Amino acid sequence: MQTNPSTAAGTISNLLAGIKGEVLTDPYSLGIYATDASIYQIFPVAVVLPKDENDVKKALEWANKNQVTILPRGGGTSLAGQTVGKSIVLDFSKYMDQTLEVNTKERWVRVQPGKVRDVLNEELAPLGLHFAVDPATSSRANVGGMVGNNSSGTKSILYGKTVDHVLEATVLLADGTRLHLKNTDPKTYQEIANQDSREGKIYRNFKEVINKNRERIEQKFPKVMRRVGGYNLDEFIHTSDWNLAKLITGSEGTLATTLELKLNLEPLPQFKSVCVLHFDELLDAVGAVTSILPYSPSAVEILDKIVVDLSRENLTTKRHCHFIQGDPAAILIVEFYGESLADVMDRPTQMIKELQEKGMGYAFPLFPQGPEYEDVWVVRKKGLGLMLGIKGKKKPLPFIEDAGIPTQYLREYIDRTLQICKKHQTEVAMYAHVSVGVIHVRPILDLRQQTDIERLEAIAEDTFNLVMEYGGSWSGEHGDGLVRSPFNERFFGKELYQAMIQVKRLFDPENRMNPGKIVEAESMSKNLRYGSHYKDQDLDSVFHYRSEQSFQESVHMCTGVGECRKLLGGTMCPSFKATRDEEHSTRGRANALRMAMSGQLDDKGLSSERLQETLSLCLSCKACKSECPSNVDMAKMKSDVMQWYYDANGAGLRDKMIRDAAMMAKQFSGILAKPVNLLQSSPLFRKSLEKMAGFDSRRTLPSYATQPFYKWFGKNGKNQPKTGKKVALFADTYLNYHEPSIGKAALKLLNECGYEVVLANVGCCQRPKISHGFLREAKKEGLSTVEKLLSYINQGLPVLVCEPSCASALNDDFPDLLDEKEVAAKLKENVLMIDVFLAREMEKGNLNVKLRSKGANLRLHGHCHQKALYGTQAMKNTLKDPHSCTEIPSGCCGMAGSFGYEKEHYALSEKIGEEVLFPEIRKAPADSELVASGFSCRHQIAHFTGKKAKHWVECVEVISD
Repeated sequence: MQTNPSTAAGTISNLLAGIKGEVLTDPYSLGIYATDASIYQIFPVAVVLPKDENDVKKALEWANKNQVTILPRGGGTSLAGQTVGKSIVLDFSKYMDQTLEVNTKERWVRVQPGKVRDVLNEELAPLGLHFAVDPATSSRANVGGMVGNNSSGTKSILYGKTVDHVLEATVLLADGTRLHLKNTDPKTYQEIANQDSREGKIYRNFKEVINKNRERIEQKFPKVMRRVGGYNLDEFIHTSDWNLAKLITGSEGTLATTLELKLNLEPLPQFKSVCVLHFDELLDAVGAVTSILPYSPSAVEILDKIVVDLSRENLTTKRHCHFIQGDPAAILIVEFYGESLADVMDRPTQMIKELQEKGMGYAFPLFPQGPEYEDVWVVRKKGLGLMLGIKGKKKPLPFIEDAGIPTQYLREYIDRTLQICKKHQTEVAMYAHVSVGVIHVRPILDLRQQTDIERLEAIAEDTFNLVMEYGGSWSGEHGDGLVRSPFNERFFGKELYQAMIQVKRLFDPENRMNPGKIVEAESMSKNLRYGSHYKDQDLDSVFHYRSEQSFQESVHMCTGVGECRKLLGGTMCPSFKATRDEEHSTRGRANALRMAMSGQLDDKGLSSERLQETLSLCLSCKACKSECPSNVDMAKMKSDVMQWYYDANGAGLRDKMIRDAAMMAKQFSGILAKPVNLLQSSPLFRKSLEKMAGFDSRRTLPSYATQPFYKWFGKNGKNQPKTGKKVALFADTYLNYHEPSIGKAALKLLNECGYEVVLANVGCCQRPKISHGFLREAKKEGLSTVEKLLSYINQGLPVLVCEPSCASALNDDFPDLLDEKEVAAKLKENVLMIDVFLAREMEKGNLNVKLRSKGANLRLHGHCHQKALYGTQAMKNTLKDPHSCTEIPSGCCGMAGSFGYEKEHYALSEKIGEEVLFPEIRKAPADSELVASGFSCRHQIAHFTGKKAKHWVECVEVISD
């Protein structure tokens, strides 16, 4: 029996005292860990982030003493609710994530459970090896979680499931018993079983369970490759050598806590290709699989029209969708591995020929490994999150999605499943592994409505019966968890189900380990994240949230798939990458917002100081808006929450100084610049400012220009060539009052390209106010800026911007602040980054020139907003030799406006930059030119590396094409 969290909390201090890692017990932390990527929510008792095995032992000892259950957790990407429970959550993802040993000769690796799959494979790649199991969440899936779930993924037709690659496991039972599980021959197994120990009893009694139920296991376990339901008893009936590590695999943390894993490795494929088959009818795509499989693909994945259309809309994936032709009802992504390029191109070519002869499909683009190949897989891997992030109250939900059906029945099964959903007045979306009979059908429901909860149960019941009829698997890859465990007794039969209960009690007699999963589960409609009683607070946001439909629905767009927890590539989420704290992931913040606005955490709701703490490390980088499959715009929501906080608590001195940064720049540039710059650089001033406003004294505030750009332009801008082509150059605060050299370079570049420049010196874009939560003031003051910009736009002039954060304020943020939709649309369409404008003009044939670097090759760091909203490709595409510009694979620089200046964030700001950017800059060739179009980026780079970066417009010049 487990205690109520509030009761257990009284003795938490004993747990805190013995743990070297971290122990989280406050309502916000518990709320953030109460969900995963499933439809469920259960507050844990406490969260422990253990640093080592001793921490795990102490947590287990405390749990036993206080009669609290244990829940091991990795990335929390479970779709079935395995990783939520009223337990002590052991989060291995922060500290116990090491690679302990690699044996290249024998092709195995030994790792801790918190190791991220893609990080492991990046380490293994130089050795020509990889851990081959490839789930869609591989960028953040922990190996321990993959073992607990028995994950598979896109390549399972070739590599099977995780259970096929687990060699050994070191585990702790709930009572602290340590077991090292590995392959044993019959003699060794019997020697262990004869021992008078806890281990001996487990081996002895487990053998009795298998021998007693051997025929039932053979009869009841589905004869499909994709089967992960129940315990893996079928691993022990066709072999004389037994490995109990394979029983731990897929046990969802219900038997033991994993400490170490030894995993099989596979050679990296030598050559790859991918073919994308297009179909006018969904069922035709499903039916084509039987004609495809004889060509030995490594993967066959299906995306339906909903996912295809969402991919074409998503800010990140739409850049990769060039391979989609026409308007398909479904596409099949068919991948091939081989030992030669000829092999991986010839087999799909023959496949295409057969399909064409049979009249299957209408387009068949084929790509060898390269940029186009990668584009296809970006779209596929984002498919899950894209589907879950459908806007509106109804969402595609995971509950019948995991059925594995014999492929010869797959088309008929899908047809009948669609009819079931139609009978229950429910639309669906679908994607996934058609090659192995697993198509993830997601009924679209709103579980805040009782009628949809009833539909959830009815659709599940009807579909379950259908799966049984076809001899399929109810849990194909996502596991049992809270959603499918209630069906296990009927699925396996009473006798075999009782055998599984025996196995559970053999390893965990007091039901301490993650109870309620696999066996002895509650109804699937219990513990829902929402439910019919869920209610959001009524809110009056300043942003309209037009595309999201409301602030509340913007919060609900986060589905928990955890893309924000990735550690490699991209920009999202810079603070999580640096801290590895769930609270500082976009998912963690979204969970905090959802619970705060529904009154589940404290009585202060969205004006809570604790909520501000949760949001404080959000750098407003906007990476989540593009890299999150659901396009969750945390930066926008943070601004509204800060406005509500100011309304309730007022703003501090530092907040007001940031708010007024543009006004101060206007006042202090010009005649006051020299004395103000001298004062700002003095140690006494910096120390005083740190004490009064919290700006770190190690920083020097940006200096002001002795002559603002608009004044220089007034004297020098009259001598431009009259070409008949005009553009308006936005005089942003940074260009105008801090670095006029950028304005001069932009003018020169545009003139050389044949454009006459009109200076739009119309006021501030309101970026400081928007990012720092002064939204009402930003809206009021920004209207004047917008009205003046419209005078240029209405003349047909594009408004060009040099500073990415100003561009994003004008054509991304401000349009959603405006009440007039038509004006908002004009801003979005006509305010452009200068590089994007020039690239478009070249593409249209309106500009018959190319650019080149003025000096040595360019090393480019993209501003976060630039990468998220516009991309950096335009800066390279405009060059005659695009290879002369190398982009640094960096995320955020760590400055993020005022963030890096704030004393409490200085160290984190440095750590974020040190992840990739600063080391890459230090090792860059001495003769390379460093490009950073962001004002904050340039200052951050100079501060921590001593290197001077320039804006892109300062580094390029025009040459005749």
